[in-house]
Amino acid sequence: MVQDTSGRAVARRRAARSPQVRAAGVTALRRAGRQGEAAAFLADRSGVVRACARCVLRQGGIDSLPLYRSMCADPAACPAAPAGLGECGTREDAPALWSLVTHPVPAVRVHAVTGLRVLGAVRHEQLQPLLDDRSPAVVRTVTQALLPEADRIPHEWLLVRTGADRPRALRVAAERLLRAQVRATVRQRRPAG
Repeated sequence: MVQDTSGRAVARRRAARSPQVRAAGVTALRRAGRQGEAAAFLADRSGVVRACARCVLRQGGIDSLPLYRSMCADPAACPAAPAGLGECGTREDAPALWSLVTHPVPAVRVHAVTGLRVLGAVRHEQLQPLLDDRSPAVVRTVTQALLPEADRIPHEWLLVRTGADRPRALRVAAERLLRAQVRATVRQRRPAG
């Protein structure tokens, strides 16, 4: 099958709502000899599109890590850049991501937590206060990051957050973490064998 790499076809794919179609559009940039244009997709909201952009840039001899680091200096312009930094960065990038978990833009906070999680740089004691974030998206992302370490969060602290007076996202998050604590306790008590 012949791929259509004409300018209009590539532009249509890159502007699509579907991440898979956008990824195909970014990948088509390489076949069209326009690898440099993939840099605009390094901060796409979809991980698959970011990965395709990094691959196309790498094939064109461009390292995406310095681009991510510079984007994270002004993350409001590209809120998903912190997730991309986590996907291709190193442990040295963790402090930059930690500085963004309190950014005023909720999408930046979400992607900073995602980046920390991918880097393996989650510290439950620093993320735990973000469960009280006013953004449901941040609360969901923080919950996902804290699930592996749920047994380190004080049980009583979580119980308070299940109250009917708390926002729904926080109640759901606290209940998920409490269930994870129970599962961890059951695993620890189970005899080896």
